Amino acid sequence: MKYYQVEKNPHFVGRNYWWKHLQEIDSKNEASIIVIYGRRRVGKTELIEQFFRNRKILKFEGLQPNRKGKLSPQKEKKRQINECLRRLGKYTKKETEYKYLQIDEWSAFFEILLQYVLNNDVILYFEELQWLTNYQDSFLSELKPFWDDDLRKNPKLRIVISGSAPSFIVGQFMSNSAFYNRSENLIHLKPLNLIEINAFLSQKGPREVLLAALTTGGVCEYLKQIKDAPSIFTGLCKKSFEPYSFFSIECDKVFVSSLSENRHYRKIVEFLSKNKYADRNEIYKAVVPGKKKNEKVAPGGSFTVLLDDLERLGFISKYFPLTCTSDNSLLVRYCIDDEYLQFYFKFIKPKVRQINAEKFIHNPLSGMNNRSFSISMGFAFERWCRKNEIFLARMMNFGNVEYKAGAFFNRSTTSNMPGFQIDLMYIRKDHRIIVCEIKYHDVNIRSNLEKEITQKIELFREYNEKYKNYTFEKALITTEGLNEAQSRRDFFDYVITYDHLFDKANYFM
Repeated sequence: MKYYQVEKNPHFVGRNYWWKHLQEIDSKNEASIIVIYGRRRVGKTELIEQFFRNRKILKFEGLQPNRKGKLSPQKEKKRQINECLRRLGKYTKKETEYKYLQIDEWSAFFEILLQYVLNNDVILYFEELQWLTNYQDSFLSELKPFWDDDLRKNPKLRIVISGSAPSFIVGQFMSNSAFYNRSENLIHLKPLNLIEINAFLSQKGPREVLLAALTTGGVCEYLKQIKDAPSIFTGLCKKSFEPYSFFSIECDKVFVSSLSENRHYRKIVEFLSKNKYADRNEIYKAVVPGKKKNEKVAPGGSFTVLLDDLERLGFISKYFPLTCTSDNSLLVRYCIDDEYLQFYFKFIKPKVRQINAEKFIHNPLSGMNNRSFSISMGFAFERWCRKNEIFLARMMNFGNVEYKAGAFFNRSTTSNMPGFQIDLMYIRKDHRIIVCEIKYHDVNIRSNLEKEITQKIELFREYNEKYKNYTFEKALITTEGLNEAQSRRDFFDYVITYDHLFDKANYFM
């Protein structure tokens, strides 16, 4: 046998929690199925391969579906199966024997595979399940009898299933009774956090590390693209505004690998990239004009299905006023949540023709509008703070107190009820409310900041009777550093600076 070989990656960082989780699974004397999912380029393959690199691995990877010829589902299935058979021939040194063996069903492939894994200490690794199965359910249903009758009896066997389409992967795994009870082996791998990004970009300073986080979201492959550039900003421009550069062509691949061909997915994300937030009806009208309200726009159901898929991927996020009692409130809003996609639709897509016409080839930095970029990074930092509210709570020393956190907003429903928004606030169980002001370093602190926050607190108290007797506190979250923030300490109860953002003690590692 010639097993799949993995070299040690000396640059592998982070993932401590999931590494320990894999150790726990692997230490059990029983056959295990591990399902790992997450957006494209997030590092699923690297985590699995680095963890099992000293083991015998049989890896089978799904091919990107052949869209040009638009093969029938059965022909696409046969194409994927026979690619796996070809790889098996390579591992077993039976390439000639398997080359001309054409099979149509996964069960036939598993029958052949069984002899190589039945009693062996081996890692059976299926990558990009959504492509391998062409978004069909036959793979797990045909694997089930082999698991029930034979595979589960091999205590040395580890089956790893990986994919970039969360709703499909989770749906397949959780809906199949053979694997439902093994949901504790479900790993949702997310991008690196700020401390892990800092370790990966060890030669860069805090300002550049945060900039990388706000533009790439901590996606491993994206960080790798800009790691060795003279500066993060230079790397972003070079990989964005040179002809057919990495970030200029990555967007299409993101949607192909993560979602089915429904065109509305991309339209939703693009619409939200141009708006700070929008409700469901606003999004619907923008991306499916002319359709009736209840008309289906997704293969399996309503427009809500599309929004849920995008939310599971982390491409968009849903939020609603903390005072709402139901997620289905009419006040629910959506915003873009994927840093790279926001960056792409804001700065790259409008200039794709100019990029490919080599307008910026001699000076990639000229492709960026610096003022627009600074403003955009301010909004990106607000989103980052909402996304990392659990760590910010630890920085303010109430991480162990029960609380709700998020944005608050209301719409003016009467002439005497003004609309306003608080980008991040905490409502604590001990009757304290922390109102946060978020400030990115390229945006000057406004001289009337104290007055604005005081007015927001007064409005919140006035129109939210339940909370009028709570103790209100104010927090400034800034990237300016302690010196500039010091003058505000008399007004703010909490001041979070770079020192706090880059303190390992404030993160779960």
